[in-house]
Amino acid sequence: MTRARGTGAALALVLALTACDSAAGTPEVATAGGGSASVAPAGDVVAAYVENQRQLAKCLRERGFEVPDPDPSGRLDLGPAMGGRQKTDPKVLAAWKACEEFNVPMPAELQDRPEPLTPEQLANRREYAKCMRANGMPSWPDPHPDGSWPEDMLSGELTPQEQAANLAALQICEPVLDGRPPTTANPNEVPKG
Repeated sequence: MTRARGTGAALALVLALTACDSAAGTPEVATAGGGSASVAPAGDVVAAYVENQRQLAKCLRERGFEVPDPDPSGRLDLGPAMGGRQKTDPKVLAAWKACEEFNVPMPAELQDRPEPLTPEQLANRREYAKCMRANGMPSWPDPHPDGSWPEDMLSGELTPQEQAANLAALQICEPVLDGRPPTTANPNEVPKG
């Protein structure tokens, strides 16, 4: 996994289960049409997500994968159950398709927020993106304003030529993340990312 991919995907699946009912009821907010709509309290959003995780585990078990229920904090560990199978495995694809209604995005309330980047770190990430583009990865994106990388920045499989260019660019540009000048690629060395 490359450093950028790892950084873009570094959001941990640490969930805090907080299921509390409010005695005051569900708050309402005004809508654009002049009416009002119910807003689910954060605890309800979290509880709904954790229940979806339980249903996802159950659904995957029904398709032959020994997925344990989520832990008390809501984390679902798919690693051992999938046995290292790729998402291109027909059995894995069929299971995900059958269970897609339970595969919901993690609510913002549960996502870990990394430490904010310093202005220097943000500048280094912008220079890193420029370096990657200049060294064989022309579609490498700039970081978001907060310094995070787009989650879908390198979606899809890389061709062998793209993979070679990616590895070389990673070697050349890795020092830039620390504010150092780019280096040269060594075809016998694997990048640390």
